[in-house]
Amino acid sequence: MTDYDKAEQVKLLIQNLLSQGGFQAQVEYEDSLLKGLVFNISTRESRSLIGRQGMTLHALEILVHALAARTFKGELFRFSLDVDDYKRKREWSLKELARETAGKLQATGKSIALEPMPNYERRIVHAYLQENYPEIVSVSEGVDPNRKIVVSLK
Repeated sequence: MTDYDKAEQVKLLIQNLLSQGGFQAQVEYEDSLLKGLVFNISTRESRSLIGRQGMTLHALEILVHALAARTFKGELFRFSLDVDDYKRKREWSLKELARETAGKLQATGKSIALEPMPNYERRIVHAYLQENYPEIVSVSEGVDPNRKIVVSLK
């Protein structure tokens, strides 16, 4: 089975799952070098599918991966889900938050604690700071769901 056939099967799987959940949605996919295969769901009910801090979207992605693994009998097929480009927009805002935090830290020299966020969002912030600000160190502190990033100078 080609990757195109698999992508079409996953698209149908997502559409059926959303339909059974009572959602009217369009599912499109694109393959990019940086993000890989991304299935973007467009719907008027995007807030319900995204959830607080993207938690519902994350859970939906886990469910679709499990269904796809069963469909392809364990054969590896990598992809991700997004709803109305939420992840792309959220990644931009997290990088912007990291940039602003680094600026405040450099100006004041005092450690800064960010609001609690899920692990996949913390990874984006850590990676951005590590890549762009070698003089800054970031660590996660606390216990989920209240785990947060603390940023300080080396």
